[in-house]
Amino acid sequence: MSHKDRRQRELARLERSPADGSVARVVEDPITIGLDKTVHVNVAKLPAPSNVYDADFAWIEHRPGAVSLFFGKRSRDEKDQLRTRLELRYPPENLVAHFWGNSREFHESIKRFSAAWPTDAERDRVKPETMKASRDHSDWANFDTMAHAGTEASIDFYQMPPSGIARFARGQGADALNFVAVARVQLSVFELIRLLDATADVVKAIEQYLPRREQAVERVEGRV
Repeated sequence: MSHKDRRQRELARLERSPADGSVARVVEDPITIGLDKTVHVNVAKLPAPSNVYDADFAWIEHRPGAVSLFFGKRSRDEKDQLRTRLELRYPPENLVAHFWGNSREFHESIKRFSAAWPTDAERDRVKPETMKASRDHSDWANFDTMAHAGTEASIDFYQMPPSGIARFARGQGADALNFVAVARVQLSVFELIRLLDATADVVKAIEQYLPRREQAVERVEGRV
């Protein structure tokens, strides 16, 4: 068999669909390292979280050195109670650099979108942070992506393990830099705007005490 014939047979095997109907996929790493050691993330290549939480409310709580993003599902029968509450603890330095820093254009875009809609006066009177919850769950996150389609919005939360970040910072390579999908929170675009608006004051407070070494750390930058 000539070299040309062998090559044609190899191409035929590559183009033929598997008998079981499965399709081969090439999974690309969403992380690239710049020459200046900045970590860049192609958010389009991040895995979608399998855990999905439907939130009626969203709010942020902060004390020096600690930040929590809360999401709640209201009880249909007991309007002053939550069926469930999800807490995502977020490192203050990551909140400033990622949750806030990477969402500036998106925040302004959804505010312009919402301007054409009527305001919800009842929501202004509700204080979900004071409600009791029948069930609670807490987790950590240090990276996120946001999206909206019309009035439906979502936040995908991820955790890059501190051990991988520490190894990279010590010059031990980037092999341990990987993202673990934590949860997808689905909520209205109006509630997401409330959350981001409230985050502005928290960011200002954090920036007052954030140590210089944390301000100088190379950011993990998300991009599509």
